[in-house]
Amino acid sequence: MPKNRGHIESLARSYTDTAIRVLAGIMNTETYPAMSRVAAAKVLLDRGWGKSKEMHHNEVDDTKTLLKVVNEIVHVYETREQIEFRDQTPLLELTPEDTDA
Repeated sequence: MPKNRGHIESLARSYTDTAIRVLAGIMNTETYPAMSRVAAAKVLLDRGWGKSKEMHHNEVDDTKTLLKVVNEIVHVYETREQIEFRDQTPLLELTPEDTDA
């Protein structure tokens, strides 16, 4: 890592106007390959408006509720088996009246 990194950054930034003009020229030249034009347009948009936020899509199978997935993320110290065992519906539910003998 160079010690004068600030100087390198400043030097690179001094070419900003030229770089933008080159990218705009690539984007606007119809004889250039489409992918080059798209790449130039993307770089210009990213610099001008910021990169778009990443979208995360998680695959969850139909048998697992979203709550269980969140529990797995939050309670990383528990195994999947412990979470599933805890979340199981009891086979027989007793009410206080049932326990009075």
